[in-house]
Amino acid sequence: MKVNREQLLNQIQSVQPGIAVREIHEQSSCVVFTKKHMMTYNDEIACTQKSCLDIEGAVQAAPLLALLRMLKEEILDIDIVKGELLIKGKRKRSGIRIEQEILLPIDAVDKPKGWQDLHEDFAEAVGIVQQCTSKDDSQFNMTCVHITPKHVEACDNFQAARYSIKTGVEESTLVRQDSLRHIITLDMTEFCETKNWIHFRNPTGLVISCRRFLEDYPDIGPHLKMKEVTPTALPKGLKEAAQLAEVFSSEDVETDRVSILLQPGKLKITGKGVSGWYSEVKPIKYKGPDLPFLISPKLLIELVQKHNECQIAKNRLKVSTGKFEYVTVLGAETE
Repeated sequence: MKVNREQLLNQIQSVQPGIAVREIHEQSSCVVFTKKHMMTYNDEIACTQKSCLDIEGAVQAAPLLALLRMLKEEILDIDIVKGELLIKGKRKRSGIRIEQEILLPIDAVDKPKGWQDLHEDFAEAVGIVQQCTSKDDSQFNMTCVHITPKHVEACDNFQAARYSIKTGVEESTLVRQDSLRHIITLDMTEFCETKNWIHFRNPTGLVISCRRFLEDYPDIGPHLKMKEVTPTALPKGLKEAAQLAEVFSSEDVETDRVSILLQPGKLKITGKGVSGWYSEVKPIKYKGPDLPFLISPKLLIELVQKHNECQIAKNRLKVSTGKFEYVTVLGAETE
């Protein structure tokens, strides 16, 4: 059958969040095609999308994606021949093994039903607060974004962020940051809740289902309240300094944090990576004790763009923009 290469590539890339890096279940590293749809599932994320390729079977995702990205033809001829997905271009042929028996346990995912409109600011809320989640799996709830009926929040014991928004969820739930982050750029417009999953859908028909956890989450409200605060203007040019520091901090994909050191009259920002470092000092009207903390450079840029003032108390700094509140530190150290 004739297939538009770019259309097929875009469809497979949209379900990529559900592909397992290492096989967790049978065919979890595959794209599964069935009934003009494609599916992926890695135990915490499931993705379903319409498919322009009308076949049935499971194909390893990595070679299929690599091939579609490298080929130049606009139209490809794709069929199943002798247990292989045969892909033909102009004077080119490739065969990728296809398993025609579908073993991926996609039935473990609750079927979405009762779709509701997703708040237009939900992706922004997740995009901001998810940068405050922890990477420490020994504190499971800190690796999650906490979604409540009234707000979305996250905390890693050193910093906390809350975005006030009517989410539409019926009960508070935790979703792993590694799962939820995928919805941020995919223009999701609808959602629904089932017993073990929260599902998101966009106008292309893409459905991303994220496993939800009904576990306790610490009350970060007290951390957001501060007494005897001193309003302070954030330094001019801090956005540009953060972008320069991120050149090196971003080399650590797992954490990507820059260090901030507040001292009387100055703010020092530093970004370090395996290949080098960047540091810059900015003047600031501050008279308190040294206050060190770590922060995602992207989050810092977001804060500076939304609000150029902060509040400083004895051992913490707070930025509030109405809907959004961010507080650090609860004691993080810089290098």
